[in-house]
Amino acid sequence: MDNSINIYFKKDGKKYKTEYKTVYKTGYGLPFQCVELIRRFFSTIKNVSFPSVVDAVEFYNKIDKLSNSKIEYKLKTFSYPYEYSYDYYLKPGSILFWKYKKPDFIYGHVALVLDSNNETTTIIQQNLNPPVKIYDTKTLFEKMNDPKSKFLGIKTISKKLAKNIEMINYNIIRL
Repeated sequence: MDNSINIYFKKDGKKYKTEYKTVYKTGYGLPFQCVELIRRFFSTIKNVSFPSVVDAVEFYNKIDKLSNSKIEYKLKTFSYPYEYSYDYYLKPGSILFWKYKKPDFIYGHVALVLDSNNETTTIIQQNLNPPVKIYDTKTLFEKMNDPKSKFLGIKTISKKLAKNIEMINYNIIRL
């Protein structure tokens, strides 16, 4: 298992230059987008993937498993109202989704929970600043569990697939 992932981050809010898309070509989706990071993470780190989707909201609504030719891992999907405590949902490998919102999230947004405990939850994301964000866990969960929340929901993965995710290193590549 490889233990690192690159997160591509554009500086100064500028559009990506065409040559970046050639240099950082990816087989995991649209370069530098949030869904591409999640697919690339699970493909390169855990050797599983999911079918192509248009955006984060379609990912949330249609993808219910990560798989390869030999194995399939079911994803559990949750949204407001959350009936269990935060530690049931916010754990390494959980996939956090944001709703559509113009102009910032016209495709929704998705991030991966890299680590979570009673105090902090660390997410990695692409196409938003900062690419690594640390939340107060209880505050994040309160925001998720608000009827007016900007969060669409969360998908959790099996314990077997989540093994050692908190040990993954990340490299921020500033473009």
